[in-house]
Amino acid sequence: MRKVLMTLASALLIFAAVLIPQEEVKAQGVASVVYDFSSYQIPAGAQAHFNVDANAMTSLLQKNADGTFAVDAAGNFLPDQGAICNFVSALALMYDVPGQTSLNQANEVNYLTTLITLGTVDPAHVPSVTVAAVPAPEAVAVVETPAPVDTAISEAPAEPVAEAQAAGQTYIDINISSQKLTYYVNGTPSIVSDIVTGNSSAHHDTPLGTYQIYGKQMGRTLRGPNYSAYVTYWMPFTGNYGLHDASWRGSFGGTIYQHNGSHGCVNLPKATAAALYATAPVGTIVSIHM
Repeated sequence: MRKVLMTLASALLIFAAVLIPQEEVKAQGVASVVYDFSSYQIPAGAQAHFNVDANAMTSLLQKNADGTFAVDAAGNFLPDQGAICNFVSALALMYDVPGQTSLNQANEVNYLTTLITLGTVDPAHVPSVTVAAVPAPEAVAVVETPAPVDTAISEAPAEPVAEAQAAGQTYIDINISSQKLTYYVNGTPSIVSDIVTGNSSAHHDTPLGTYQIYGKQMGRTLRGPNYSAYVTYWMPFTGNYGLHDASWRGSFGGTIYQHNGSHGCVNLPKATAAALYATAPVGTIVSIHM
């Protein structure tokens, strides 16, 4: 029975490749991903890597009435939420091991939505999977891998820095007013840097709240209305907002953000971005406040 279900799931995931001719797939801007399950226990017969190429990915895009792909004002493809949910459910059917490992489907739906919107090519995506740990003498622990969640953990005002320091927390503090980033490790400042946040005069404000880094990527081209920018270090924390280097800037800090700020991301000097990328893991809390 299990093999039959896996076969049906595989058929669902490659359905688009059968229905949509290759020539209909645009040469640029279509996302693709290779799922890497090699670090998890998977069912017998399942492949450790599952490739979803650009042609198959088109099954997750919205279409217009005439059959063409729907795009937003910036030319980005629009994800089909219903198709994405079905896709992830099929993936879970293929790779879940009852009582041992299970795909965090909500997290993976969020991940694919962002992937498609940005047109990302991800050659090695380790999915968010809940793994049941070996039972302790009197309890059963559950350990969850870092989740690529692109929604805010809490929209409440960020915890005051003094309280967080006293609690010995590890997190990234973004102070909009002072244009400072401080990376606290166990309550002690590890990295302190001037930054440039969203252009407030153009209403491109960096969103306030408490989030977490849900992914990391090197060598990424960020695209939006009337701009395209290559960055070496990309660390998204909610939706299309992230921390990244900004080699086009000659200075950071002060009041730059008020009239020459970003489109909402947090711009960092390259040295700061490199240090943060190397030391702040996926799942690190990002607290943004005035």
